[in-house]
Amino acid sequence: MKKLFACIFAVSVISTAAFSRNFFSQRFFEIKAGTELGASNNLFTVNELLQKDLIIDLPQLADECPDNGFNIRAGAKPIWEMNFNIVNVHVGLSAGLELYESMSVGKDLFDFLGNGNSVGDVITFSLDNDADVFAFSHLDIGIKFGRLKVEVQPAVFIPVVSMRGGGAKATVVNGSDGSLDVSMDMNMDVYSFTGLSIEDNKINFDIGKISAALTKGFGFDFGLGLSWDLTKSFTVGLTSRIPIVPGTLGYKSNIQWGMDYSVKVSDYENPEKTEREKTVTNEYTTLTIHRPLKVNIYADKDLLGTLFNARAGVGFGIRRPFTSDAIFYPEYYLGIGLNLINAFKLNVSTEYKDQVFIHQLGTTINLRLVQFDFGISTQSPNFIKSMEVAGLGGYAYVSVGF
Repeated sequence: MKKLFACIFAVSVISTAAFSRNFFSQRFFEIKAGTELGASNNLFTVNELLQKDLIIDLPQLADECPDNGFNIRAGAKPIWEMNFNIVNVHVGLSAGLELYESMSVGKDLFDFLGNGNSVGDVITFSLDNDADVFAFSHLDIGIKFGRLKVEVQPAVFIPVVSMRGGGAKATVVNGSDGSLDVSMDMNMDVYSFTGLSIEDNKINFDIGKISAALTKGFGFDFGLGLSWDLTKSFTVGLTSRIPIVPGTLGYKSNIQWGMDYSVKVSDYENPEKTEREKTVTNEYTTLTIHRPLKVNIYADKDLLGTLFNARAGVGFGIRRPFTSDAIFYPEYYLGIGLNLINAFKLNVSTEYKDQVFIHQLGTTINLRLVQFDFGISTQSPNFIKSMEVAGLGGYAYVSVGF
């Protein structure tokens, strides 16, 4: 008898989860805050670095390093939202930051560490840094007309910092007398909405000019989303972000610094080191920049009512569109989720987004008045390394409303 009641209860819960709207389906008003972030590379894995006895095989590392060198990717998107949902109408307002960082070290460095170089040969390797930071605010309006849902998202943004490659170079020479001479030079251009300055040998934003700079440089883009319910359980759609007016950065700061290092085998305890002065030179300039252009199409399929949902999407992005250094990249998304009456959700997905492969496990706990969304992912710019945990990422959001 107990087993019968347990089966009836289980069937009732699954049926409710699969086929009905309920108390947890939608809040009329909510405030949401949180962030997503991630950091990864294309060479080292977490398992390799967290060994009790760390052993680095330099020749093997040189062989494994790809031709484009060692790459580190990092990104973050802290955001705050306020949303209203009334029947088939959604109105939201959000604000936040978008950060993207890519740093690359030339393969020549790893070849030198793993294989060395001949006497008198000059080895040169470089460090390139590429970064964009935006502050933004969106207005989000969505309306459903029968089977069609239309969502528009006009947005205003301010570029904060942009770095366009370049960074540092180093040369290494083995002398015939057993000496090792290393010369490092940094020559980096940083575009920002205000100048940089040096205080106590540290580089800082010119705080006194920030308030004035925030009144300039605004850019605009426009998000458009369309979805069509072909059946009650199958939906196709499109999401996009189209650049309209670029933002503007008004300062170019050139940062220079260098160091020379020389040591002889016969006197390795007394190396000679000369450090050059760190300098920052500011100049007025005009650099226009858009946030990335995005276009994606997708399909959603509900299974067993709404108990399970499968989602697939494909599209592309263009970073710094309409410029000579624009970067085109494809994107994809595959995921499947479990939904228990919207009170608990579990989702597993794989995607390639913003030039990073991401494999993610996420969950939602919805207590109606408060909701928690959080997830963890493995990621990397290299697909194989992303499966081997060459980077970690995640997201965490909390929503409060009624």
